[in-house]
Amino acid sequence: MDRRRLEQIEKYVLAFFQTQGRSHILATELFHSTSEYANADLVRALEALEKQERLLVRYTKDGYDYISLTPQGAASVGIEHVDLDESSPMPHPPKSATKST
Repeated sequence: MDRRRLEQIEKYVLAFFQTQGRSHILATELFHSTSEYANADLVRALEALEKQERLLVRYTKDGYDYISLTPQGAASVGIEHVDLDESSPMPHPPKSATKST
């Protein structure tokens, strides 16, 4: 995928959180919010924001897929980060931290 296109979609994802005014959403809310971007492209943007930028985390709870902003992600869009509970997911470590040498 073209890097400029990916950045455009990443901005859309962060703007969606900002517009909603929430740091925690159901993934389906994002996927149903636009027909401009394919779901696969949104997933690529989510992966980049999660694994490279560490601005959000994705997880499944009670059979539902959620997306939550990290404290850094919430700060980047100007909304208050809300911790759901102590079992809230942690961001994935960077790939470099998980490679064995």
